[in-house]
Amino acid sequence: MNLTAKQKSSALALLAVNGERVNFDDLFLKHGAAAYDKQIYLQAQFGKTGWGFDLNSGVLAFRPPHEQPLQLSVQVLGTESDDAHTWLWAWANDSQIPPNLLTSALQLRQLGEAEHIAEFTNPELAITPQVNPARISLVASGILRGSAYFRAPYPRGAMYLLIKDPKYKRSVTRPIARVVKAFPLFLAKHHMADQRAAFMAYLKFYRLKVREEGSTVVATGPTPRSLHGEGTPDQLMAEFDARNRLVSLR
Repeated sequence: MNLTAKQKSSALALLAVNGERVNFDDLFLKHGAAAYDKQIYLQAQFGKTGWGFDLNSGVLAFRPPHEQPLQLSVQVLGTESDDAHTWLWAWANDSQIPPNLLTSALQLRQLGEAEHIAEFTNPELAITPQVNPARISLVASGILRGSAYFRAPYPRGAMYLLIKDPKYKRSVTRPIARVVKAFPLFLAKHHMADQRAAFMAYLKFYRLKVREEGSTVVATGPTPRSLHGEGTPDQLMAEFDARNRLVSLR
């Protein structure tokens, strides 16, 4: 399957970072925290519900108790093997994955070819702490503006699916509260050499008003409304040390 000229142009535009060449670590720094936030949201909604995936139709269905199933269109990113301890891109898989479910994976390969990002162009990758299915899927979710990714396990492995369906609704009315909760959890799971840069990218995702004062970052969110009118704007303050590591977040 080949991408159309329009898909290629769209994919390359999504990757642009101030016109500079980027690598996989740069992309994870830019998209990791916000994409991890999306995963927390998905887990809260459907973490304890039944699910099913039909490869032929590309439909992922969640079955909440006493509710109608939510059927979502997805893309296949790739698979992980517990035996080989490797990641295999969907476009390199010999299995019969329908071509229309490969668009997102192919867009990432196109980006990799343009920017010389080996993690996007090598068909199979050894799983390491730096490059693994979770990190690859988080980056994909960020670059391709997906709603979240879903890990669909099967014996001795798992398939990773990118949710891109307007039927999946995500609503955050108090982004400051989410940042304060999610960013420390993100750092606990993923090593970041420059935590401050990752934090700034996360704040940009929520379009918060940001002020930097030396080692301090102050962000202000939208003013919440109450029955008595507008309240006090939500605000956070983050402190970083000389090596850009988070010291406090309140």
